[in-house]
Amino acid sequence: MGNPDESDDRASRLGRIQTIVHEDYERIQSTADPYVVLNLAPGSDIDEVRSRYERYERFYRAENFQRLGDMDLTRKALDIRRAIGRAVVEIQSRQQPAPQQPQQQAAAAAPPRVEVPGVDPDAAAMGDIYFRDGLTYLRLGDFNAANDVLTRAVAYDPSRGIILANLAYTRFKLDPTSREVVDETGRLLTQSMSMEPDNPEVFVLCARFAINTQNNAMTRRAIERLETLKPDHPRLERLRRRARL
Repeated sequence: MGNPDESDDRASRLGRIQTIVHEDYERIQSTADPYVVLNLAPGSDIDEVRSRYERYERFYRAENFQRLGDMDLTRKALDIRRAIGRAVVEIQSRQQPAPQQPQQQAAAAAPPRVEVPGVDPDAAAMGDIYFRDGLTYLRLGDFNAANDVLTRAVAYDPSRGIILANLAYTRFKLDPTSREVVDETGRLLTQSMSMEPDNPEVFVLCARFAINTQNNAMTRRAIERLETLKPDHPRLERLRRRARL
């Protein structure tokens, strides 16, 4: 039998968390001012902005809320995290010059890399925030929410094949029996492989899709590439077994 004092402490802690989240959620819904979103005075210096962002970001990580079992609270926490991400990106873009985009790594042998569009660093930062939230929703099994945030991630940053691959695979999971969806998913995954030919996670998604749709040619191509890129990948042996290779 559980300890009543522990149950009371847990309920009290949950109540405090709910109060904090609801207050922060109301604030971010009421303003577009990035300083207000971060609960800072206008014109706060960049070190204070970053410190406040890091404090909020640690608190509003999805894993802190998943174990509470309150989906509405988790959704609000993710909304707040995206809002503070947008706020810090906006303030940084005002206060300092945009950093240079890193150079792309040299392409591996195959598949050939396609040209990808250049992306503003601020847009890339927002794309990454939405991408990470999409991965969180995928872990939660909420494919509709994942589809929504991954669509936004691709809109912000169309240059990353891994984001496109996750969006394509999510749409397939939402409607795996539609021939149109299957064809479009195959096309987008092929595109993502060409965009990031050195990213093993892209080829994991491609292999999973190809196995599910019995596309033997894509299955072999994706697994062989994964074997070349990361022969110790934790998913590789399972993919081999499923593909009977």
